[in-house]
Amino acid sequence: MTRCPIRSATHRRRLTGAGLGGCIRVGLWLIAASAPAVHAAGEDIADCIAVMQLRADDLARQVRAGDASQEPVLRTELERAAALIGRAYLDGMHGEAEAKDKLRQAQDAQAAKSEAQRAALHQECVVRADAELAAASGPQRFFVQRIAQARMHRLLEPH
Repeated sequence: MTRCPIRSATHRRRLTGAGLGGCIRVGLWLIAASAPAVHAAGEDIADCIAVMQLRADDLARQVRAGDASQEPVLRTELERAAALIGRAYLDGMHGEAEAKDKLRQAQDAQAAKSEAQRAALHQECVVRADAELAAASGPQRFFVQRIAQARMHRLLEPH
């Protein structure tokens, strides 16, 4: 189990969960607490997460098949997605069930789109995520990286 990097016992006791789960909640709170709203109107974060998830799954398959050159690309994709998840939290999506439902709907919508439409959406989402990361503080980027690292570990585990 990964331990939360927060050293203070007082702060650790304030975590509602244990281990990485607690760190993720604290990290999302930190991202949400101070990241400015830098997204364009009309874009839906769930759509971005869905298209980024498709790309991350494809990149993970390539890495598991032996293409180590895709590992940094996968890490960047996961960091971008984590930054957008923090933005969703700031925008009021605090319920896990609601978030999963919106993601499921977005995944269904992605399945109906052409590859060109998904590529165009992905590019818009990359710009949006990079803006979120550029506006993030050092601690916020640290938590985004930890969330991405945990997700990458799960994606690359042998099946």
